[in-house]
This record gives sequence, structure tokens and C-alpha cells, in this order.
Amino acid sequence: MTDERIEKMLSAAVKAIGTSPRQAAQVFRLVTSDSPEVADAWLGLAASGDRSLSTLEQLAATADSVGRDLRRLGLAPADLGARFETDYLALRIEDGCTARLAYAGALMDVQRWADAHSVLATVARQPQSEYVHAVLHRRTERWADVLTAVSGCSGWLDTELVRAGLMLEAIAAANLGLLDRASSAAGRVVREGSGDALTRDALFQQALIVRHRGEGEAAQALLTDIRVRWPEFGPAAAALGDPTFGLVFVDAATIDSRTDRWDPASATTSEQRAAAETAASAKDLLVDAETRLGAMVGLDEVKSSVKRLRSDSIARVVRARKRLPTPPVSRHLLMVGPPGVGKTVTARIVSNMFCGLGIVARPELYETKRSKLLGTHLGETEANTLAILEKASGATVFIDEFGGLIQADGSGSNANAYGQAVIDTLVPWMENERGNTVLIAGGYPQACQRVIQADQGLLSRFKTILTFHSYTPDELLALAETFAAEAGDALDPGVGEDVLRAPFQRFYERESVNNDGDVVRDIDILGNGRFVRNVIEAAQAVRNERVIGDYGLATVDLADTSLADELDEEALTRITRDDLHAGFLEVLPPAARPVAAGGAGAQGL
Repeated sequence: MTDERIEKMLSAAVKAIGTSPRQAAQVFRLVTSDSPEVADAWLGLAASGDRSLSTLEQLAATADSVGRDLRRLGLAPADLGARFETDYLALRIEDGCTARLAYAGALMDVQRWADAHSVLATVARQPQSEYVHAVLHRRTERWADVLTAVSGCSGWLDTELVRAGLMLEAIAAANLGLLDRASSAAGRVVREGSGDALTRDALFQQALIVRHRGEGEAAQALLTDIRVRWPEFGPAAAALGDPTFGLVFVDAATIDSRTDRWDPASATTSEQRAAAETAASAKDLLVDAETRLGAMVGLDEVKSSVKRLRSDSIARVVRARKRLPTPPVSRHLLMVGPPGVGKTVTARIVSNMFCGLGIVARPELYETKRSKLLGTHLGETEANTLAILEKASGATVFIDEFGGLIQADGSGSNANAYGQAVIDTLVPWMENERGNTVLIAGGYPQACQRVIQADQGLLSRFKTILTFHSYTPDELLALAETFAAEAGDALDPGVGEDVLRAPFQRFYERESVNNDGDVVRDIDILGNGRFVRNVIEAAQAVRNERVIGDYGLATVDLADTSLADELDEEALTRITRDDLHAGFLEVLPPAARPVAAGGAGAQGL
């Protein structure tokens, strides 16, 4: 088709748009069928009412030549009156940029989000393109991107474009929980407009914000006004009929978690992400628990009980997945035994294990004891107890010195009222929270039994009782070697046996019965494993003093970077017989120190 013929047909079609759009479309279509490169014919089709995806696609493909043929007729693209509709506005198609925006809008209408985004990327950033960007992100619920797109909308020149941009800002800000920003933007939309859809939606947004802030009557008044003015507006009717209808917030991390950028359903919630992280670390937690349990010296009976507890927990998980009857059980534990035998370490292992198995949501162990729970009055005691329990929700709480809650010599008085207040707080909590939080209590056997007798509800709530025994001399010696190795040191061969065997044997064999009826060995009074650790740490301090003195480094300049060159590594890591003997004597309480120098035997505690 010749240029002259094209001009004549375009001229005739343009004149017919206002009076006979169907005939105009037929003429424009004749031009496009013969000369598809004529952009103004595609523009004319859009102006005649054909805003199909295929037409707008061809218009966008020829966008660079929009207006070329019309100018020969003394016309501008805007003279055709072509528009495209997109959320609240009907924007004019008047150049190549707006032709591409129209195509992007058509792609959004058929939910081809990625294609629309690609088309928008070819358009220079200006108010109309920013608005269409915002529409894309609003429809795909990418709220932070909406705010970015309309961030400068207050400075746009077109008044209605400004209001539409503010409306999208209000919606996006509300969904992100930025209620002050949302309310401000919606308020401006209402003030600067009339009774149009923008006003209606801005008022509705304000009603939801007011409802979220607890102003129920004000929200109802706004919703009623909307219902009267726009009776066909369904959301207002739904909100009036359902007082729980309201804002639903989403955080940026949830949006960023999408596997499909444009699909809100592909996102994971913060709760789901936390669960996924926990699941991912579950194996590590279980491996860590197994490793730490195996590395503990002695405690064969305890290790066996913990492994049985783990197997039972795994079996219950498997049963539940197979839809077999799996009634909930209490996982609260009672650990009975003397101090320093690994109760706290075992509690940490169990907390990791339970988290790895999904019994509790978090691996943290919250430690407390009688002295921290008891307050100056009963109310404070209850508050202290509730505070630690609430803090440990979803995790594990360990109460050491549990047997001290009820004193043996407090019978018949109010001496135990404070301990009873702790118990009265624990019992219902242990029942109500047994599905998501674990309580572990530790103390001497008979003392713990006395506490349990103070409230019979306690016994049934402790599913498992782990019994710890005093460390034997062999185990105490093994602990000494272990503690030294953990610090990168080593005892000289035979030194532990020579220096520590005899006193450890005496500490283990000497025993008495306390007021509670518990058998207490001297090594229990000293602290079992804690005592051994103190011995090793004291021996290390003695060794360090000796080495620094031997090398004449007591007054050395620590800024000298060559200082380490003078020191023998073996000298810094050996613990000799004299080091160990001196360290041992240093940590012994006065009542246990030898009568005469030269021996390490304790006379009594």
C-alpha cells in the first residue's frame, strides 16, 4: 500500500472515530493487514475500541513510529483519544512510551506479570510509567515495590494521577503495617477528591486502620457511610457484618521469600521460615546432643535413659506420621543426684535433643534455682516463677536445687510458704504447657521426694526420672585428664594417679547422711566434677606462674611481638606433679587440707 493510499485511509478513519467507531476500526484494520508497520493504524484501532492484547502488542512493537503518519495529516496521536484503563485511571496513549504502557497494562490484565515487567523496563521512568509500575506491584502484592514506585507522587503534575498514586501508597503502607503513612495518604485522597472510586477506597482504608487501632465505633460509622454512598461496594458490607474483618500485615522478608516473584502464594510466612530453619538444624542438634552425651565421663545409666527417651520420642513422631494413635505425654524430667555430676550439662543435651525432635521449638535452656525464684513476698515469688516459665515458652527450663523449695526443718510453720508458692505455680503450668515446653528439675533424691510429696500432682507430671551418682575415683581421674585436654594441656604421665588417686578415693568413700536422709559423700560436698575442674585450673595457674618466672618474663613488655618466640610450647602445656599437687592443695577447703605438709590426704570436711 502506497504512502498516499495510507494517508487517505487514515484520514477517513480518523474522521469516523467519533461518529462511527466500528467503520473506523474496519478501515484501520485494512491498513494494518496490508501494512502492519503503520503504528498509527494500530493506535487508531485502540481509539476505535479495539484494545485487545494482540492489537496493543502490535502497537507496542511499532511504538517508535507512533505519530509519524498522523503528522502528515496535521494531527497528533492525542487527537485520536485512545486510552487504556489501569486501576482507577484511564491514561491517554499519545506517544511511544504510553503505547508500551498500554501493552504492559494489557499483559497485567491476563496476569502475564513477568512479561509486563519486561515491557515496563523499556519505558523511561516518568509519572505515568511509575504509576503503572505501582499497579503491577499492587496486583502482585509486592508492597515495598509499590511504595518505591509512588515515592515521588506528591510532585506529579496531574492531579488525578497524584490521587491514584497516593491511593496505592495507602494500600501498600497499610499492608506493611505502616499505618500512620497509610492514614496520611488516604486522608489526602479523600480531601482532594469527590465521590469517586478513589474516595470510596480511601475511606474504606481509613475504616480498616481505625478498626485495627481499636476504635470500633468510629470504624463502624465510616463503614456505614461507605455502605450508604456506595451500596454496591461489597467489602464494606463484609466488614460491617464481620467485626474480625481487617488488615492483614505482611513483612518484606515474606515477600522476598517467594519462589515465584509474582505469586504471593509462593511465599513463606515468618512462622514457616522459622520452622524450616529449625527443621534444617534438627539433624545438627541431634548429632550435637549425641556427641556431647557420648563425650561425658561415666554416667552410663543416665546415658542409657537419655537414649531410651530419644528412641521413644522418635517412635512417637513416626507413629503420628502414620496416623497411629499417639496421645500426648509429658516430657518433664526429674534429675536426682549430688552436685557437679553433669545434671546441667545433661539438661542442655536434652534441650537440644528435644528441639531436634520437634518436641520444643527452641533449643535454649533457661536455668534458674530456688534463690532466684523466691521473692520478698509470696506475690513476688509467684511473679518470678511465672516470668522464667513464660520466657522459656517453647524451650526448656531447668530448676536446680529443686529439693530446696521445701525445707526439712520447715514443717508446721510458714517457712516453706514461698517454696509452696513456686510449686503451686509450676503444677498447672506443667500440665498446660506440656505440649510445647519442658521442665527439668534437679537436686538430691530425698530432698526432691519431699518437694513432690508437697503436691502429689508433681509426681505424675515428671515423665522420666534420671538418677545421677557421685563420680568414682576412676571417673574423677578421667575428668582431670579431660579438663586438661579441653584447655590444650596434658598431665605428665602418671601424675594424676600419683597426686589425686588417694584423696579421690577417700573423698568418695567418706559419707554421711544429711537432714533429708540423702547419703552425701565428701566428693559431693566438694562438687564432684566442678571440684576436679577447679583443681586443673588452679594447677594451670601454678604452671603459668612457674613458666613465666623461669623465663624471666614477669616484667616483660607485652607489646613485644617477638615475646612468644622465647617460650617453649611444651612448657606452656605441661602440668607437672608439683603443679597438680599445688593446685590441688589450693582449692581444698580448709577443713579438708592435710595436717602436715608433704601429703595430699584430707582429714575431713
